[in-house]
Amino acid sequence: MSHGRDDSRSGPYSPSDANGDSSSRAITSNLTTPGAPAAAPRTSNNPPSHNEAQRLGLGEHFNQPLRQHVWKSKTTWTKEDLEREREEFFETRVTGRAEIWRALKTVVGLVDMELETCQGILDASGITVPTGDLVNGAYDEAGNFYQIPERYVSDPVNIVLLPGQSRADAAKTENSSNGDEEEAVRRREEKGKGVLHSLETYTVKARLSDRGGPDVQITLGKEQNIRVLMRRVQEEIGILGRGKVKIAYMGKILKEGETLHNQGWKEGHVVNALVFN
Repeated sequence: MSHGRDDSRSGPYSPSDANGDSSSRAITSNLTTPGAPAAAPRTSNNPPSHNEAQRLGLGEHFNQPLRQHVWKSKTTWTKEDLEREREEFFETRVTGRAEIWRALKTVVGLVDMELETCQGILDASGITVPTGDLVNGAYDEAGNFYQIPERYVSDPVNIVLLPGQSRADAAKTENSSNGDEEEAVRRREEKGKGVLHSLETYTVKARLSDRGGPDVQITLGKEQNIRVLMRRVQEEIGILGRGKVKIAYMGKILKEGETLHNQGWKEGHVVNALVFN
């Protein structure tokens, strides 16, 4: 007497009907139904949180225009105390890229007064701010995340000022000594003491932030400072007297009263000219 074998019971999967087994149906049920609406893509109007951003693909970038962060501190802060702690914070960063931290340091030092300049620095450095608020963090082009505590992003509205001092006055205090020196240099140049000598010159290429055209080439004397370079760029692109220019290198806005070489520039490198019309 022969015994027949029931293949439907001996196999690992049992057929659910004549058209196929349950496993194939489970698989195909997860596929998108033809004609069904696709999930709406993210847009910059709905920026992700930091945790969401960490799960994004490398090709997805989010950026919002930079805005000022307004906050009130529960701790009493003076301008001097904040500046000291802010300086220590940026000088002790060990993660991320040093040039990005330098650019962010420059931005937080200007964000209360020169928002447009700050945005230009971020753009030139390849830094994106998904929410527009640096308190929520920023990213470099490689996807590295940079977090800055609130008290270092901007001064609180209840910062303690000296008698008779305004917030604008406090912001200018730290740059007053540099400003005096730069004004003296400007006066010397106007009197003709910044003379170019053929054996003491070099050429620098400046990449303009407001256009995609060719870089401009500027010839400078080795002792001429960034202010001269700024003026030459303005003359070259025709905005002298009606537009501003800032010079950035390696993510840092250069000091107007110093030379390129004194601020780490290497011959042959291109600087960024941030143009504000």
